[in-house]
Amino acid sequence: MRRYEVINKLIERGGYKTYLEIGTQADYNLREINCDYKVGVDIDPVIHYNENSDEFHEMTSDAFFAQNQMTFDCVFIDGLHEDTQVRRDIGNSLKCINENGCIVVHDCNPREEINQMYPMPHVGSWNGTVWRAWMAFRRSKDLKMFVVDADEGCGVIFKGTQEPFKPKIISFDLFKENRKEWLNLISEEDFDGQKY
Repeated sequence: MRRYEVINKLIERGGYKTYLEIGTQADYNLREINCDYKVGVDIDPVIHYNENSDEFHEMTSDAFFAQNQMTFDCVFIDGLHEDTQVRRDIGNSLKCINENGCIVVHDCNPREEINQMYPMPHVGSWNGTVWRAWMAFRRSKDLKMFVVDADEGCGVIFKGTQEPFKPKIISFDLFKENRKEWLNLISEEDFDGQKY
């Protein structure tokens, strides 16, 4: 299952109409999204075609959120894969998400330590330190969060309730040992059958 399939399933189930994508790169994901109104944001897109979105903003996500007046049913975060920036992107998205909407965060499930090193090493798959930002929000009792074990880990955030994450020490070795519990990792099959 690819990231856009996870997102499209959420859009279909939620009856979502508005979509925001942070980090569009070459529109690979953006062009596959089925939603009535799509907004893309990327400071340095590889390429962008106007037909792939209704609005496009060539700027940082921080600059976009600072001037944004819209609310969204679904936000996809796949910008700078660095803990501090991803935390800001999630926090800003929570401020403009509609009541029954969701946030999808890509690259939450690095397989090996090299895949999460920052800056990016020369590896086939790079996730950065997105998982650390994910774990910071797992401490909140006011969110419902899980990661679909697909396409490098697609984290899904709803407003709701969850058991807050407790451990104070977070290392990659501990993450690797406890990833299922820490991420609230679910299979593609469980995601297909899940009700929200």
